[in-house]
Amino acid sequence: MIGSKNQFSSLYVGILFSFVLINSSYAQYSDTIRLNDIRILASHNSYKKKPDPKVLSFLNHFKKRLGDDLDPKRLDYGHLPLSEQFDDYGIRGIELDVYYDPKGGKFSKRKLNFLICGLKQKVNDSVMHQPGFKMLHIADIDYETNYLTFKSALEEIYQWSSNNPQHIPLYITIEPKGESAGDYSGFLRLLGFKRAIKYDSIAYRALDNEILDVFKNTSILYTPKDLIAGHKSISERLKTTSWPTLNSCLGKVIFILDGDQNDMYQTSLENGEERPMFTFSEPGKLTAAFIKRNNPIGQEEVINNLTNEYIVRTRSDVETMQARTGDYSMFNAAMNSNAQIISTDYYREDPIIGSFKISLDSFKILSNLPFIFRL
Repeated sequence: MIGSKNQFSSLYVGILFSFVLINSSYAQYSDTIRLNDIRILASHNSYKKKPDPKVLSFLNHFKKRLGDDLDPKRLDYGHLPLSEQFDDYGIRGIELDVYYDPKGGKFSKRKLNFLICGLKQKVNDSVMHQPGFKMLHIADIDYETNYLTFKSALEEIYQWSSNNPQHIPLYITIEPKGESAGDYSGFLRLLGFKRAIKYDSIAYRALDNEILDVFKNTSILYTPKDLIAGHKSISERLKTTSWPTLNSCLGKVIFILDGDQNDMYQTSLENGEERPMFTFSEPGKLTAAFIKRNNPIGQEEVINNLTNEYIVRTRSDVETMQARTGDYSMFNAAMNSNAQIISTDYYREDPIIGSFKISLDSFKILSNLPFIFRL
C-alpha cells in the first residue's frame, strides 16, 4: 500500500537532503524544491457532517427511485471542522460545495424533514435568511454541515493560516453547486423539491467577492496573477520558469474552481482578467495549472507525465465505497501515479464502517510533516 522498499529508501534520501528544520515553528526547504514536487493529503466535501440516521433510513426506502447520487450508503460519511483536519491530520487540501443564494432564505428549510417524524424543517440561524453562499452537499437531502455559510468557512481558513504563517500551502477546491435534489430526481420534484439556482457571471463575481472580503489586504492569497508573474500566461510560466519554490509559497492559500460550468470563469482568466481563483483545466490550455483526474486506476503513467508540468488532483476513495470493502487499490494507484493532491473521505477511521484509513504517515521519516516529496 505504501510502495516498494526501493521507493521508501529513495524517499528517505530525498527528504534527508532536501530540507532542514530550523525549529518546531519554522521550516526552510531547499530552493530546488518546487510547489509541484510535493504531494499532500486532501479531504473531499470537507465541510460535511454525517446525515441524521433518520434521513438515511428514510432514503433507504426509496433508493431505487432516487439514483446513485442519493444512495444513502454513499452519503453516510462526515468530517471534522477544518482547523482540526489541518492540525490533527495534516490535511492541506479541502473541498467546499457552495450554493448560490442571492436573496437569502432559499436553504432555510430542509424539505425532506417535512416527510420525517421528529426532524425540524426550519434552520434556526439568522444567517440562512441573509444573502450569500450557503454550504451543504445536496440541498434538502444531505444538508448537515460544519459551516452554514461559505464565508464562515473562509474566516476559519483565514484565521488558521494567519496563526500558522509557515504552513505548507492550502489548496481550497470550490465546487459551485448548480444542481440539488430537485435536479437529480423527478420523484422528488413531484414532492415539491426545487432545482438549484444556476451559476452565471454575476454569481461568479459574487463568489470572488466573498473570498476577497475575507482575504483582502493580505499576502495569504496566491492568485493566477501571482503565478503568471510577468509572463504572458500561466502556460508560458510553467513551460519556461516552472512552478515557484516551496519556500516562496509557505503560508499561502490557493483557491481552485471546480465543476462543469466554470467555462465563463476560465474564459475571463484567458482574457487576462485578475481573479482570485484558478480553475481545474485541461493540458495545453493557457490557464492550465491544475488538472483533475479523479480515478487513478489504469491512469498512473498518464498522470505521472502530467505532473512534470501541472499539479494533479486525484482520489483514493469515493464516498464510502472503498471504505466498506477495505479496498486500497485506488489509493495504491494514486500513490503510484505521482499525483500531488490525493483526496479522501477517510483520513481517520469510521469504526461503524471498518478500519479503512488513508494516510501519508508511513512516509514521514524525519518529522510529522503534512506532505511528502514525490517519488
